[in-house]
Amino acid sequence: MTSAVIQFIGSIRLAVPLLVVIGSILIGATFYEAEVGSSVVQQEIYKSPWFGALMFCLATNLSISTLLRYPWKGARKVGFAIAHWGLVIIIAGSAAVIHLSVEGMLLARTDGGPVSTLRVDGDLLEVAVPGQEAQQTSLFIKEDGTVVPDNLGDLSLLGYTNHAIKTVQFIDGAAIDNPAVRLSLSSQRMGQTLERWLAVAPASYDRMDIGPAELQITQTHSSQELQQALTIPTQENNALWGTLQLKQRNNIQTIDVKSSFNQTLLQDGISLTVKDFWPDFRLDGNGKPETATQQLRNPAVQLEIVTEDAAERWFIFGNPEFEPIRTQISGDRPVDVDLSYEISADAQPDAFFRVVVDDVGELHYAAKSSKGFKTGPLAVGQAVTPGWADFEITVESYVPRAQVERNVVPLPTDAEGGEPALQVATADGTTAWVPWGEPTTVATSTGDWYVAFSPKLMRLPFALKLNEFIVDRNEGSESVAMWTSLITLMEPNSGELSNRRVWMNHPTWFNGWKIAQASWNPGDLAQSTLQVKREPWWVTGLTWLGSLMVTIGVAVMFYGRAVAKKFKFLGELLGTGTTAKGVEETQESPVTPIPIFSFFSGR
Repeated sequence: MTSAVIQFIGSIRLAVPLLVVIGSILIGATFYEAEVGSSVVQQEIYKSPWFGALMFCLATNLSISTLLRYPWKGARKVGFAIAHWGLVIIIAGSAAVIHLSVEGMLLARTDGGPVSTLRVDGDLLEVAVPGQEAQQTSLFIKEDGTVVPDNLGDLSLLGYTNHAIKTVQFIDGAAIDNPAVRLSLSSQRMGQTLERWLAVAPASYDRMDIGPAELQITQTHSSQELQQALTIPTQENNALWGTLQLKQRNNIQTIDVKSSFNQTLLQDGISLTVKDFWPDFRLDGNGKPETATQQLRNPAVQLEIVTEDAAERWFIFGNPEFEPIRTQISGDRPVDVDLSYEISADAQPDAFFRVVVDDVGELHYAAKSSKGFKTGPLAVGQAVTPGWADFEITVESYVPRAQVERNVVPLPTDAEGGEPALQVATADGTTAWVPWGEPTTVATSTGDWYVAFSPKLMRLPFALKLNEFIVDRNEGSESVAMWTSLITLMEPNSGELSNRRVWMNHPTWFNGWKIAQASWNPGDLAQSTLQVKREPWWVTGLTWLGSLMVTIGVAVMFYGRAVAKKFKFLGELLGTGTTAKGVEETQESPVTPIPIFSFFSGR
């Protein structure tokens, strides 16, 4: 009975149906991918347990079929064994590629700093429920708006839209003072009116950019603070470079970057020197640091840190997402220090309009423009000209104890614009739209649920800086022939800097990662999209080895016997002498065929 089962598992009666089913699935998946995208197909088919089970059954069938034909004697059996083991290795390599490789897109800009965050396929959903551990899962959105999976714990996922708008307003009812104002900005020359909310809390609403200017709101608690808020910032304060926090053992030292420039500071056996500063750090075409602008967009500081037995050069960035780049100058081990860099929030833009709330709740304003600086009292309905062209700013409403109220509203399916959003439902039936990339609080009868619908990201072990993006056009026309990214790759541990050139079908490799040119934006030549992929070397080796074995096995099956006969004949001919007249001279010993030829010929 057992023998019959094994014979069936390794038989062609099982292999043919398996191949038909798998082939049909692969053909169907090709058409399905054109409709729903590769990420959905990967999740629903190629990475699914049932497809993995089918491929495992095929590998088992091939393996047992090969073992049942042992001993492998003769060209057909030897070739059969080599080819079938090669197919098994290819299946194993394909499974490793699907489940172990990492692939994603990296967006880089010439006017931005180094980037190290990779956008991989799919989105991420995170849910925090009171009294439970936080949960998360990968999401895949089909073209029809269907979400896969359709739930995460007690949270149901009802649908998805690409066209949703976020509305924010502040209503009265907070437990503590939290001033908020609704401003309208109007310009007759431009023929438009804008409305914006400002609030002391949350912090993301206390200031916002309006073109080259900034709207601000601040709350003061004394006459001294009020006077300071209504005083024009000095040039010194307007050009703050930020501060460094040096931590060693139990000691913490705050270092002002600007006042410490080109000076050496000593603390507990450590010598720290601020060597250089860039307000908007980038690397030029030669991989040398420079500043793109004089605005504090991507500030960076170069430091030199020396101890008794080591010396290092640091590049530390104001953006907390960028890890410091450390280079060992001397010594055998890294310097044991902890450094952080913060840009002061007191740095002021060239033009701003500031709403100031004093300790009794009355409103004031301070406005700065190219025409000068002015202050005064402010009231609801009052129009103020800040000096920005013909703009007027009016306080439409004032809420002393404001709490934020956010709403996400889906637009009609045929509408344009808007942002992605996910519709969810809690266990008690509360429904809400969760905007993409912004954590959302969903109020339920059992407490607040925190839901985040965001891109699926991963941190690369290196940073990439786009130095230049080149578009080559065909001679005599505007048609594009090629586009090229000139990049610098930065290894944070060693401080290695490597300049590379990447263009279509000409990728580069860096520390086991493949970097290829993926796409570009014709409307923004400062931007380039790169494909970054990591695939373990042994995975690639399995694929190549399996393909080579299949090729060799098929060649041996079809040509091995004929080739072996030719070589056997040649061996016999060389073992027998012949006279010029064609008379055969008998050798003293009989001819013995070469074993390998006999093996392949099946004798």
